[in-house]
Amino acid sequence: MVSFFALKRLQITQGTHVAYDQTFHRGVNIIRGENSSGKSTISDFIFYGLGGEFDRWKDAARYCTAVRIEVECEQAILTVHRSVGTKLEPTFVFYGGLEESLGKGVDHWQKVPIRRPAGGKELSFTQVLFRASGIPEAPNAANSNITMHQILRLLYADQQTPPGKLFRFESFDTRDIREAVGQLIIGVNGYDLYEGQIALRELKAEYAEKDKLYSAALLALPSAEGLASISALDIRLRELATNRDRILAEVRNVDSLVAEEQSQQFVSERRAMLTRVRKLALDVQENEQRILDLTDEQGEIEQFIDHLETQLATLNAASTLADKLGSIEFQFCPACLKPLSDVDGQHCVVCHEVVDDDKARSKYFEIKIDNELQIRESRQLLKSKAADLEALQSDGRGLRRSYAAAIAEFSSRYDVSNSPRESFLAERNKQLGRLESEAAYLEELRSSIERLDELSKARAKLNDDIEILQARLRRLEASSNARTVKAMESVGSIGRRLLMSDLQREDTFENPSTFSVNFGDDAMLVDGKMNFAESSNVVLKNTAILSLLLAATYDAAFWHPKFLLMDNIEDKGMEQERSHNYQKLIVKESDKAKFPHQIIFTTSMISPELEDSGLTVGPKYTRQNKTLTIV
Repeated sequence: MVSFFALKRLQITQGTHVAYDQTFHRGVNIIRGENSSGKSTISDFIFYGLGGEFDRWKDAARYCTAVRIEVECEQAILTVHRSVGTKLEPTFVFYGGLEESLGKGVDHWQKVPIRRPAGGKELSFTQVLFRASGIPEAPNAANSNITMHQILRLLYADQQTPPGKLFRFESFDTRDIREAVGQLIIGVNGYDLYEGQIALRELKAEYAEKDKLYSAALLALPSAEGLASISALDIRLRELATNRDRILAEVRNVDSLVAEEQSQQFVSERRAMLTRVRKLALDVQENEQRILDLTDEQGEIEQFIDHLETQLATLNAASTLADKLGSIEFQFCPACLKPLSDVDGQHCVVCHEVVDDDKARSKYFEIKIDNELQIRESRQLLKSKAADLEALQSDGRGLRRSYAAAIAEFSSRYDVSNSPRESFLAERNKQLGRLESEAAYLEELRSSIERLDELSKARAKLNDDIEILQARLRRLEASSNARTVKAMESVGSIGRRLLMSDLQREDTFENPSTFSVNFGDDAMLVDGKMNFAESSNVVLKNTAILSLLLAATYDAAFWHPKFLLMDNIEDKGMEQERSHNYQKLIVKESDKAKFPHQIIFTTSMISPELEDSGLTVGPKYTRQNKTLTIV
């Protein structure tokens, strides 16, 4: 699978009024017009609509209310709607084309946040577009996830960023983020490394949680009982049971006198005590039934998750098979075997319905996303049920202790004799009370130690899993060096070729020995140098990001989405002849590319050879006829 996304249509609205509406195509797209005619504003809207965190709107753009983009992706056609607002304004996604989306209500759109929400139940816009485009979800060194905004910083060359910088300028930027974005773009180790890093992060978080629970449970133990073992507690509990049986035997054999009349108070107390015992027995039974029901629910949820995962795997396999087989063309009727006439690739030869591959792919992708959300929600529900079960089991232990104590009290006071000697019974009941209290304490202590043992085992297993995964990641990281060398050699080779095709304005560019980009340093170097005349710096910046895209169009291992937006092609005093040469160079390189891609650039001095080439988008804009028609 080759990662890819491209614009098919861009629409900017001012309320119900359409201020801009143009279609785009694969390959080179040229937006041309005079200075101050609004070309950069269109670039900003493309950046914003694709998930860029942007709010520095120009005057005309402030009057607009929303941007809607139809995006062609590797796996689906998506339409993205985003209201003009703050950097974190959420996005609405429609699984289908823009024209189809115009007649759909809000229930056909999925609202997704720009950044990943806490809890992980919802998908972010980055996750949706990454999955549609075939880009893996990659963590950066700060244990957060790379977003579309960060990717676009390497795909959008604007006029505000100094030309000596590789990435679009941002106030809060780190070397780690830039390196993570660069590694993702060049395809370092693909899914295995990224998914392993995500799994390692989750394992470490789970280990930290178990370790915190273990420390809390250890601190909760009385200092005198800190070294107690389950076997030692069982011995003490058996001793208490023996003493309890001995006292009950003494009560049964006490030399008692049978009163002629039993007091009404004694009968009333016995009846109340019996009611309490029955109530506790019922509570214990209900608790055990709830535990059984909750256990059954967990089993059903696990079966449902297995079903969803199997269904998702089947969907993926079906999609792969459909892609490989393509459509089935019938030349004979499958019912009567007569030859079919009027075969039209746009309609089904059997039912004559319109065949819309893009709509079908988009609907299939929507089903996949819905399936993944159900799996995510089911796993969250399973965790919640597990917590409820643990709470019920804890309550059940308390109920059983209360029930046992009530049975013991009822047995000692009422089952042995209806009129025992007051002093004897009082003393024995007092002893029984002390024994039951100590037994309850030991049972609670035993439960805590069992919990401590369970946490210790779970913590040890997690630690083993972390060490195994870390060893695997070290192997993957070692192998990533070879991938980095291969990718950067390709980028360097293409970059040298582009620089040598520039007009002879910079001596170093005429026959460079080396060309390289450094993601961490946010820099581009030619023969070890990175500072040139301002117009040459613009050529160097555009060569760097163009080389990354072109290398990706020949090597499927790149995760670059094969998309580029250039709003600086003649920035910093670029002379017209040099700009025309670079424009034709972009078109020439695009024509040779192997994989689908899209390059959008703006210019106020389009090369005459490209004016009628079919590569332009919209009319030639002027200050009187600007890109945005604001009412």
